[in-house]
Amino acid sequence: MKNNKKLIITLTIIGVLLVSLGTTYALLIGWSSRISKNSSLIVGDIYMHYNEGNKQISITDAMPSDTYSNDYFEFTIDGKNTSNKNIIYEIVLNHGDDLANKTRILDKFLAFKLVEVNDNQENVLFDNNTYRNINNTKIYISNIPSNTSNYLKTYRLYIKIKKEVVIGDVDQDYTIDEWNNIFTSIKVDINGDFTDKELSELIKLELSDIKVKDSSTFKTYLKLAQTDSCKTYYEEDDITYVSGKNDCISFNYVWYSGKLWRITSVNPDGTMKMITDDIITSIAYNPDSYVNFYDVSKKDDTSYTGSYIYQWLNEDFLDTLYNYKNIIVEDSAWNVTTSDSEEIKLPETTLINNSTIGKNTPVGLLNSYEYYLSYKNTSYSSGYLNIGYYWWLLNPYSSSSVWYVGCYGISSTYRPSGSHGARPSINLKSNIQLSGGSGTKDDPYTISGDKEQPTINTTLLNKRTIGEYVVFDEDGDTSTKELYRIVGIEDGKTKLNRNDYVKSGTTILTKKFSTNITYGSGTSDDYWDYYLNNTWYNSLANKDMLESSSYYIKQVSDGTSYKNSLCNTYNTIETTKSCTKTTSMWTGLVGLPRYGEMFASQQGNGYNSSSDMWLITPKGSSLVWDVRSSGYLNHNDLSYARTARPSINLKSNIVITGGSGTKSNPFTIALKD
Repeated sequence: MKNNKKLIITLTIIGVLLVSLGTTYALLIGWSSRISKNSSLIVGDIYMHYNEGNKQISITDAMPSDTYSNDYFEFTIDGKNTSNKNIIYEIVLNHGDDLANKTRILDKFLAFKLVEVNDNQENVLFDNNTYRNINNTKIYISNIPSNTSNYLKTYRLYIKIKKEVVIGDVDQDYTIDEWNNIFTSIKVDINGDFTDKELSELIKLELSDIKVKDSSTFKTYLKLAQTDSCKTYYEEDDITYVSGKNDCISFNYVWYSGKLWRITSVNPDGTMKMITDDIITSIAYNPDSYVNFYDVSKKDDTSYTGSYIYQWLNEDFLDTLYNYKNIIVEDSAWNVTTSDSEEIKLPETTLINNSTIGKNTPVGLLNSYEYYLSYKNTSYSSGYLNIGYYWWLLNPYSSSSVWYVGCYGISSTYRPSGSHGARPSINLKSNIQLSGGSGTKDDPYTISGDKEQPTINTTLLNKRTIGEYVVFDEDGDTSTKELYRIVGIEDGKTKLNRNDYVKSGTTILTKKFSTNITYGSGTSDDYWDYYLNNTWYNSLANKDMLESSSYYIKQVSDGTSYKNSLCNTYNTIETTKSCTKTTSMWTGLVGLPRYGEMFASQQGNGYNSSSDMWLITPKGSSLVWDVRSSGYLNHNDLSYARTARPSINLKSNIVITGGSGTKSNPFTIALKD
């Protein structure tokens, strides 16, 4: 039986030499004078040697396995390059000699790991790569830089039989008799190229052959994608950082729990750090009087005092992550060392995790040095993490200020009571499998263990995840369908915030907030509260989906907790997530995003694509909060005109009729009969 695969293999192969991996070598390339297409003289040599005389690798008592044996094939590449052009070389696999009366195991059942050896320490270049056809398969590319007189690299190749192969009598890949005749032989070759080619021309096929499915294969792809003109990574302390221009790094997008993320680094233990692609909300970091929010002296098991941003990350935001206990590292360590320079490596003196604060810290932010490494291969203004908005970094700059990223990159510091954007960061567990997608923005990787796709015409919208995209038809014309995002689910109703501003045709509308700071007091279309609940609402083709609901309109003072917009009294960081909901509410059909709410932030493509927009939350007796085009919060009096993104609540019987919830393939919806 298929489920008895391991038992059958164990009983039939103990003590039998099933697989002999014979690896041959040759002096594969030896060049002297050769003229390239631009007539510049290229002079160089490259040789491949066996180490310690090993000429084959054998697997005894072979059976499919999740792990490699201690056997490996070690070889060295050495050479010189006296020209002014890089010599590119490729490590290539081929079938070795056939064996009489033996059957070669299908290539797809073999897995390979390649490591580079330095002082007997192994740096994994790729792991668990498989190939449909091994013959003439390029598995790694590197180069001997120009004007190099002594080049030396040592590699080890490991091989194993994949656990997926089935040996038995039912639904088998091989019968037991066939398996007893199985063998394979692998030959390693080295090819080179002197012509004036960008490395990207040579690796197109190799990149397309790599199926990114975990941190190891992502790191392989990341390294192969790097060229002289398009840097993609930087290594330090065995951590591989994604580093370079946004134009060069288009393959590190991940869709998880209704949010789009970007992989920022691969850690030595196989965990991967990610950051959200968008600002999720904008809030104050902390009052001016308390910057070091991870101060260990503040630790108290019953009344831990920290920052607003820490609480939002590890309570409000964490609660929106699906199945996070099985997907992210709950006890991550975050380096919050104070630093007055982003270019100086942070000493590991202020690492925050469970041992220092008495609770898990699954969610954090990037610190100043991590952000610097993300653009170390380019400029901060063109780095792939620069999204054209203001957003917080993790660590203090000094005793009274905190690092943040501006519209063009990291440039200065700001008082922590200011309200910038938050881009949460998490670490994926080392065993997480990436599936589907190509890693691009429109076709991101997905995560095994994330919420399953809905059953069309059956799954209710209120069973989905905060952050997922929904199409809502506002005037019956399918060409004008607008995107909304799920921001909350309460009492069966699904709250949505529109992803774009209200427009008239292609023109963005601007209006005054209301006649006073209390939303709902407007008397004409000159005010957003009146316009949205009358003219705009009446234009909706699907207005029957909306349900009148309560919107919190409590005042939030500058530099205070974001929870004040929701709670009666909330002046300090507390140990509980819940609070007594405020009685300061407005009840109606169409509101605006609330201060500190999910996606109460700019959702455009940088400040050039954005406009100042109102929130529903008052700041004081005559001021109302707004989100500036640069992504930070400010406040204005009632005389100003701003844009708006409506907030609506849908009835509990809304069913999903199509889509996957991503921005490129949003849910379509209908009222359930």
